[in-house]
Amino acid sequence: MLFNSYAFLMLFLPITFLVYFGLNRCGCYRAASVALLSASFIFYGYENWRLCLLLAASIGINYLFHAALTEGRINIVWYRKLLLFCGLAVNLGILFYFKYLNFFLTNVNKLTGSSFLLKNVVLPLGISFYTFQQVSFVVDSYRGEMRQYPFWEYALFVSFFPQLVAGPIVLHREMIPQFTDPEKRRINYANLFSGAEYLILGLAKKMLLADSFSKICDICCESGGYSVIVSLDSLSAAAVILSYTLEIYFDFSGYCDMAIGIGRLFNFEIPINFRSPYKAINIADFWKRWHITLTRFLTTYLYIPLGGNRGSKWKTYRNVLIVFTLSGLWHGADWHFVIWGMLHGVMMVFYRTNQTWIDRLPKWLTWFLTFGFVNAAWMFFWLESEKMPLRLFSRLFCGGLGNTWTTLSQGFCEDSFFVSFVMMFAGAETVQAVSQIYMLIWLCAGLLICVAAPSTHEIVAKKHRNQIYYLGLAVLFFAAVVHLSGVSKFIYFNF
Repeated sequence: MLFNSYAFLMLFLPITFLVYFGLNRCGCYRAASVALLSASFIFYGYENWRLCLLLAASIGINYLFHAALTEGRINIVWYRKLLLFCGLAVNLGILFYFKYLNFFLTNVNKLTGSSFLLKNVVLPLGISFYTFQQVSFVVDSYRGEMRQYPFWEYALFVSFFPQLVAGPIVLHREMIPQFTDPEKRRINYANLFSGAEYLILGLAKKMLLADSFSKICDICCESGGYSVIVSLDSLSAAAVILSYTLEIYFDFSGYCDMAIGIGRLFNFEIPINFRSPYKAINIADFWKRWHITLTRFLTTYLYIPLGGNRGSKWKTYRNVLIVFTLSGLWHGADWHFVIWGMLHGVMMVFYRTNQTWIDRLPKWLTWFLTFGFVNAAWMFFWLESEKMPLRLFSRLFCGGLGNTWTTLSQGFCEDSFFVSFVMMFAGAETVQAVSQIYMLIWLCAGLLICVAAPSTHEIVAKKHRNQIYYLGLAVLFFAAVVHLSGVSKFIYFNF
């Protein structure tokens, strides 16, 4: 089920809210938690109920490892290591089968000339997120960093619907204690209002901004092809690059805001996963702001176990490259994701080796260079053909002045109420000019919001409100709901 759908906003969310707090008000605390757990499975299996079977099996198997590792009588070192190894093997094995098997077989066939048949495997929603979440849980169980939790607490921790499909990757100590906190079983009107703020702002980012910029990107890769890209002029190529950069920003930021907001409606604090990353002044700063919980997971459970920065500088750089390469592979089973991760890894190594003089540069310059690199790297993340980003860059610098800007602006303004209104009173040439200016204004406004506007967290944290603010929220909610008729999934649903 999508956050940005009538079924979720008008039925699922209000019914779940009323049932959960209604049961809590009656003193049926366990029943309320079971209802929230059941609702999470309904949310997950809304489009394909079979996905719930895999999720339930994964939860059950991992809980058995947790129970065995937290059993106080078992202190045999080799036995605990064996349990840890088996737990990691099961989780990564399931992830490999569903996400990477066909990628592996395809590359084996290319390298060896063999003819292994590809499997007809459907990628389960959110498998990368809930697998990593459970890996952290098994590792923490092995390290003795938790007590043995009841099964229902663990199941709710994994499947809690606001963060199940696209994160954040939460830790047990952040969420499980909240499920049993008596203070969180009553409706909190402060949380209710701030949660609604997050929800509305996140929904507006997705429906009004991300989906608008996606129109430009879709024009360039209609039906899986990239014929438009090779004919772009320089200005249009810059618009396309910026459009995807803005689309993925507002898409992921919108989801993170909505996840926090929905969690807060139920009095649960979900960790911040996104903090204005396009304001970053260097690549290390960027990864402290973008997908914060994934960075934390990879640092805690991969980078540090590999040795972190405790060895020589060459080993440190090796560890950085390994982490970023696997980060790219985590996002998707394709070489263009791996290239994207490696590019960030190389840039991180470059920054670390030259940090002294880089940090002395003017902040506006380091921001510009960082933002430019992130823009360029996103093209490898987006375009499935590894050669196509290079062709796009060639059009950026050598495309000259053409007329593809007109094509892009027409596609961008196809459903625009404003442009449709202008068409009622103006001729074709005027409408064409208005469409081009309209798209340019949107691109500039989107960029300005990313790099200069306060984040959602800063907006919600402000204590003083006025009527204009409330009116603005209402207008945003109305406009976003109107756009719900065009169903669009979040980009991170693919991972």
